[in-house]
Amino acid sequence: MRFLRTISLIAITLSICWSARAQELDADYYTYPLLNTKRYYSSNFGEMRPNHFHSGVDFKTDGVEGRTVVAAADGYISRIFQSPWGFGLALYITHPNGTTTVYAHLQKFRDDIAAYVYRERHRLKRHNIDLYCGATTFPVKKGDMIALSGNSGSSAGPHLHFEIRSSANQKTLNMISKGVYQPTDDIAPLIDKIHYFEVDTVAGVPRHSKAATYKLKADGTLYSLEQETPISVGRKGYFVVEVSDRKNGTTNRYGVHNIVAQVDGQTYYEYRNDGFLFGNTRYCNAIAYYPIQRSSRNEAMRLAELQHCIKEFYPHMVDRGVVRTEEGQHRKVRIYATDDCLNTSTLEFEIVGKPDSECFSGEAIDKSTMVYYHKATRRSVDDVFSVDIPALALYESTDIITQVEEGSQVKTSLIRPLLTKVYSVGNKDIPLHKSMTISFRYANSNVKPQQLAIASVNNKQEMVYVGGKYKDGVLSVKTSTFDKFCITCDATAPTITPKFKDGDNLSSSKRIEFQLKDNFSGVDSYSATIDGKWVAIDYAKGIASINLIDEGIKGGVEHSVTISISDACGNKASWSGKFLK
Repeated sequence: MRFLRTISLIAITLSICWSARAQELDADYYTYPLLNTKRYYSSNFGEMRPNHFHSGVDFKTDGVEGRTVVAAADGYISRIFQSPWGFGLALYITHPNGTTTVYAHLQKFRDDIAAYVYRERHRLKRHNIDLYCGATTFPVKKGDMIALSGNSGSSAGPHLHFEIRSSANQKTLNMISKGVYQPTDDIAPLIDKIHYFEVDTVAGVPRHSKAATYKLKADGTLYSLEQETPISVGRKGYFVVEVSDRKNGTTNRYGVHNIVAQVDGQTYYEYRNDGFLFGNTRYCNAIAYYPIQRSSRNEAMRLAELQHCIKEFYPHMVDRGVVRTEEGQHRKVRIYATDDCLNTSTLEFEIVGKPDSECFSGEAIDKSTMVYYHKATRRSVDDVFSVDIPALALYESTDIITQVEEGSQVKTSLIRPLLTKVYSVGNKDIPLHKSMTISFRYANSNVKPQQLAIASVNNKQEMVYVGGKYKDGVLSVKTSTFDKFCITCDATAPTITPKFKDGDNLSSSKRIEFQLKDNFSGVDSYSATIDGKWVAIDYAKGIASINLIDEGIKGGVEHSVTISISDACGNKASWSGKFLK
């Protein structure tokens, strides 16, 4: 039996190696994009993130900003991006071999690039820019310095987010599994738990049992059940495995690259992520078991295919991953978890079919609550609230209950009133692939329409801004999360607090800064002038900063400054003052 297991593992490993080599990029073509770092990385390609796969590799910068970022290969800077959110400051380099590399969360562009961005921001009078450049504007050679690493945009700490994409369609590629970079890694993935779900089909609709969860024990890279007896299974079912990866020299957790599942020596399921189109990134919610994934530190991989998914991530799939077992039948299950450096862990256990009388039977369908994944659905609760769920918004057909939330004790105040009942739609354990539209028919002459807002209600019974546009007596918003919703209003202006005193001597200061705050809908737009001229604002994490050196503010004289902001509900504020520079 051990001989057969060894042969099977060798076959799986060879298959993985051959597949990886067949898709391998030329490692010699690229250089490491950072200088003077220890070459660790904090996140790998394809990790499960909320509603998306991680599209690149996060290289550590030793906990600091300001490390030198270099071009990974010859080419030209084809795109320059600056935003308070997302990638923050980012550069894109197009290469002759048909790939594009991406460098994100930067602190500062190279001086000539920064000067170009300054001119374009002022020409366009835009704080946030997305510029496309030709091949002659900023040509680069492999190893040329292009920027300094940082922590800009939606970043939780200093690092460089780096991607390799196919230039033709922007498909992002797994640079580790394709052999471009090879981190030190001889640690196999950790298999933490196994869950089993029975399934039944009622009138074409899948029904799932509650999870049966089993703890595991490890002997090196070979895992087995803690219990000595086989898992009792029904006639049809599937498994969910919780798994994560480790790398040498760090304590970070990483995503798994490849999962293969076999029953009685026959492969019936395989997941692999060597690259994906951005339009497919949200399918992570179908590939994972979403109710566990959204709260687990591991990746909860569903070893089965839902009704609405795509084949791109499944090189091998038999009967949608459903394991069929007859009463009293004993079967052997093996699950191989492989990381992007080809380290593999194996889970082995036995299953046995339980009596028909103990098997799961799906509950009857209530057509009034059923939403079919391939059909658009519109629901109205009363003459106030309705929801529109488009076709292919769900990954499988299921019950979606839409109702008034009785007894809801929402926290309110004079500035944050509850203007409607609270309505619930579905539950947060059901992911959405497309946004649904929720609408309230509402009229109140005491509130300006632009100040009305749809809010969700969190577990603390607090209202959280969602948004909304008011037209013809209806307030609507698109949202990609099932939740509880109501209408409130935001009539409170945001606040501006300068980080200097009016009239201060700032002769030695390179920048002036303002703290911008809003108590609900959030800061939406901002602008500033110095001596009546438009100036660029760098906005990040609540701080609006103006570079006085770049703006040419000098002369040892008094300057006037005005900054104005607006929140998402149209409430405005401004501050004016003077400083010496």
